[in-house]
Amino acid sequence: MMLDMTTHTDPDGVVIRALTEADIPAAQAIMMRSVIEDFGDSYDPVVHADVDDIAGWYIEPEGPFMLVAEDTAIGEVIATCGIRAGALKEGLSPRHLVDRYRDGRTGQLVRVYVLKEHRRRHIARALVQAVIDRARQEFYYDTIALHTYPHSPGALPFWQSLGCELVEDDVDGITKAVFFELPLDRQPADA
Repeated sequence: MMLDMTTHTDPDGVVIRALTEADIPAAQAIMMRSVIEDFGDSYDPVVHADVDDIAGWYIEPEGPFMLVAEDTAIGEVIATCGIRAGALKEGLSPRHLVDRYRDGRTGQLVRVYVLKEHRRRHIARALVQAVIDRARQEFYYDTIALHTYPHSPGALPFWQSLGCELVEDDVDGITKAVFFELPLDRQPADA
């Protein structure tokens, strides 16, 4: 199925659409709630700089963007997923990956969060697919890179089921994360 890049409604009453200025407070709340509840982390102004300035990272520049999922039954944003320039933060990621993603043609898939009470509805999969489809159509990136944590329930099988390829297992290293890539071919997913 080809998604309209503006909105897409699934049979469950969830609309996937571009983040708007009005969505920013809800998106920030989802992101920080997920960071605290799912990962046991706390706010870090370096790591969460994009959360603090969502408009500057995802609305204003060309290339990066964020999508949200809105549950139409309750009229609330319940999930987020974005893509931004691929550069990883110095000192927070393996050095060779920091260098690898400076090419300007790699997008980082980021902030894939679904509120706990709305999980198991395939929202994350739909959001990620919508981001991939839009990235394919816009031609800003050749590859999508992402990282996840093994302690995130279901994360590793989820990314593998989407065809992501393992690039680095840094679970015992600096990030405690697993890094994946997804090459973007120039054909739509359903072509």
